[in-house]
Amino acid sequence: MEITDVTVHVVSLPEIEDVADGSQDAAIVEVETDEGLIGVGEIAGAPPVVAKAIVEAGMSSSNASGLRRVLVGRDPFDVEAIWNELYDRTYAYGRRGAAIAAISGVDTALWDIKGKATGQPVHRLLGGKHHDSVRAYASTLFPEDPEDTDHMRREAEDALEKGFTAIKYGWGAITEDHETDRALLRAARETLGEDVDLMVDIGMAWGNDVKRAVKETTALDEAFDLYWVEEPVYADNLDAYARISDASRTRIVGGEREYTQYGFDSFIDRGDPDGVQPDVAIAGGITQMDKVATLAKNAGIPIYPHGYSTDVIIAANLHVIAANENAPLLEYCVEDSPLRWELVEESFELVDGEVPIPDRPGLGITLDRDALAEYAVEPWTDW
Repeated sequence: MEITDVTVHVVSLPEIEDVADGSQDAAIVEVETDEGLIGVGEIAGAPPVVAKAIVEAGMSSSNASGLRRVLVGRDPFDVEAIWNELYDRTYAYGRRGAAIAAISGVDTALWDIKGKATGQPVHRLLGGKHHDSVRAYASTLFPEDPEDTDHMRREAEDALEKGFTAIKYGWGAITEDHETDRALLRAARETLGEDVDLMVDIGMAWGNDVKRAVKETTALDEAFDLYWVEEPVYADNLDAYARISDASRTRIVGGEREYTQYGFDSFIDRGDPDGVQPDVAIAGGITQMDKVATLAKNAGIPIYPHGYSTDVIIAANLHVIAANENAPLLEYCVEDSPLRWELVEESFELVDGEVPIPDRPGLGITLDRDALAEYAVEPWTDW
């Protein structure tokens, strides 16, 4: 079997708002083979037009190449060898950032092909599943208006109605000031009750202010019993992560902006987090996610895969979670975006607060061609 082509579909909502919502556009990857099998992946963490350009670019030098020219003609079963070559051939402009994100989408698609060709779900190719379902948490945003406590209540009520037993609020108006933060979280906790886990994603809004991060984390946790505080400071400030983690009672987690096993090795060693959050569409694909999970397991901490886009990422995360016993939670984006819910024909429904692990070959998903066409945009023309 040989790879014959790689296509990146750029899809977008008609209007993109300046908010931290990753479900407003997407870069969906298809890797085609000469036997008719097509693998699906997704690229996140970079504008879709940038991801498409990285895949389609020619060669500037031996270590500054586009991805497609490396992939065409290769056997898609050579997943690890291909990943290593893509890493080497993008080294001049890669190692982190958009190049690794683009490799992530391709890598996930190769695992999808491998599963389809063997008739096996990806989690079986990774060593088999440790559980048949995984607890999911509703992942949503804080309001942009720090006075909008009604937003907090509505999101909490919606999560409870759907059967979630945990919810995370992130970005938006959090960290405006101490009192508005408390008002927002009080509205959520009063609506949720005591038995539902509440997570907070600071979105790096405390910058490098370690003293503030420790003080606010402690105060908010004592008042509202937080399950974790996510990304309290800038992602590269590993020493700050360690200081906050050492001083905090609640879990300190992060890593959605980290790349490959190399980055996570440093993050775990120096940052001392209580859990890591690699994104399958950013950190290096399924190949790297499985390696990061092993690093986390060896450090005695969980892996909480990040994902805030389409069901392509949900599917990939479910397989990674199933194959790793230290992966107890699925991030479940609840944004009301057609890209979140319509690009994949299958649905991953909540059952008693958990999402079943798919057992269909590959990722177990089928792209909805009508939705892909409806939201398609032509890079540099429509934008």
